[in-house]
Amino acid sequence: MREHAEMASGAGRDVAALMAAVPGLLAKDGFEGVEVAALPDGRAVAVKIADGANRARVPVAAAALARAGVDPELLAGFAGEALLGGGKEVGRVRPVRSLEPVSVCA
Repeated sequence: MREHAEMASGAGRDVAALMAAVPGLLAKDGFEGVEVAALPDGRAVAVKIADGANRARVPVAAAALARAGVDPELLAGFAGEALLGGGKEVGRVRPVRSLEPVSVCA
C-alpha cells in the first residue's frame, strides 16, 4: 500500500500524496470526513470531521500528524486549501490552535 498508495486511494488524491511526503506513513481516508494514519513506530492518528466535508480533513489530519511528532516541513503542502472570493484568495482552510483550559471563578 505504501509503495502504490494511488491504488488504495486513487491517483491524485491527498492521501496518496501524504504517504509519499511522510516516510513510512500508512494513511486511508473514508466516507464522511474520516482519515486514519499510522507511522511505522506505532503512533497513529484518526480524524473525523463532524460535517463530513473533506476540505477540513486534510489540514486537520496534517496538524494531528505534526502533533504526533512528524516534521511539520513534510506536512507543509497539506496546510489547507485556499478560500476564494471573486476569484482571488481571501483566506485558507486551516486548523486552529487548541484553546487552553479557562478557569472560571465563581
